[in-house]
This record gives sequence, structure tokens and C-alpha cells, in this order.
Amino acid sequence: MIRSPSGVASAQAGASRPVTNVDLAESLCDVSAQLFEARRVHLRAYGCLLPHVFMGDVLRRIGECLGMPAVRGRAAAKTELRDILDTLERGMVDGDRETRNVIALSFSRDSEMEAFFEKLRPLMGPSTRAQLQGR
Repeated sequence: MIRSPSGVASAQAGASRPVTNVDLAESLCDVSAQLFEARRVHLRAYGCLLPHVFMGDVLRRIGECLGMPAVRGRAAAKTELRDILDTLERGMVDGDRETRNVIALSFSRDSEMEAFFEKLRPLMGPSTRAQLQGR
């Protein structure tokens, strides 16, 4: 499986299969140490990956990155945020049906309920933003 610079396997880059939920989670963990830890806790709690539940951890981390104070860690948080969003966008473009569903419902649409949504919306890629209810 070929990975893009953001770490997501790309079907368009000559990969033999679309990005799965497991691929997406792996790629998100590759770009975020906090999501790596969240997945570890998630797997211990549930025994397997529940992608819609894991997207809650992804949204929580995005909120943390958006709220990072300018004084401390802001540059690293901005890079991590961009990498997470790029990974989700690539999953929306190259993902299988299940993966696109997880991103559309449990990321894009659920993000609209978050207090940080107005900060997040302009940062989303076109494919993830197209899934918003308000469009």
C-alpha cells in the first residue's frame, strides 16, 4: 500500500485497494502521538477498532489543537492539525464505502456540533467539507 506524504494509503497512487477504516486509523496514528495513545486505550476498552467511536477521539484532538495557546505548542499543534485533516481528506477521496461513511457521519457532520466548528470549517478539505449538513 502506497502512502501519501500525510501518511494515508492512496488508491489513486497505484494502490491495489481503497483505504479501509484500519488504514485510516493507522495513518491518523502516524501523524498524531495523541491519537496513537487514544487508539491504544480504545483497543484496550473495546477489543477492536470501532471507527465511529474513534472519530470522537479524532474530533476531541482537533479541538485541542485548535485551542492550543499561542505561547506553547501552537506551531506543532497547527502541523498536527493539518496532517490530521489531510489524512481525513485523503480517506474521503480514496476510502472504501465504510471509510467514507465514517468520515462523513462521525467526522464531518459531528464536527458541526462542536464549539470549535467555525474555526475548523475553513480548514477542512473539499471532500470532507462537502459532507456537512449545512453545506
